Amino acid sequence: MSTRRGATLIELVLVMMVIFTMAMVVAPRFSDFLPALQVRSAADGLFATAGKARADAVLTGARYRLVIDPGARTYGISYEPRPVKAPGKFEKLGGAWSEEELPREVVLESTDGFSDADGKRFLEFRPDGTAKEASIVLANEGGDRRTIKISAATGAAKIEAAEVAAP
Repeated sequence: MSTRRGATLIELVLVMMVIFTMAMVVAPRFSDFLPALQVRSAADGLFATAGKARADAVLTGARYRLVIDPGARTYGISYEPRPVKAPGKFEKLGGAWSEEELPREVVLESTDGFSDADGKRFLEFRPDGTAKEASIVLANEGGDRRTIKISAATGAAKIEAAEVAAP
């Protein structure tokens, strides 16, 4: 008569797979409840959008803009599809890059260095990769803050060290 004690390796692996799968599904949902993570996520999204606009400007030889609408709390990319035939006419880039909404708890504190057009703020990336010196400050009521800086010489974006409110 054999009495089995413990679990087999296969049983342990299956349990670990179930736990990891559940963690992958549940963890992102909890991040919405943490205000500091919302500011970080919004800053990461704006940072990625600025990088995409700059890269596309260099790759295509057209002017691209990072457009922020403070009233609608959205941001996205627009581009100049026909610079010779229709100079200055910008269109939204298709897909997910056309418009993204800021989380409700995140406040756009400032967009220094941006220009105004139709109540929207924009930063233009030129085909050589340069842009005007600019900064975007995102925050929440708790005092968590992230600053995205755009370099004039290179047009590259970077996220400044985060300021996190004390508990």
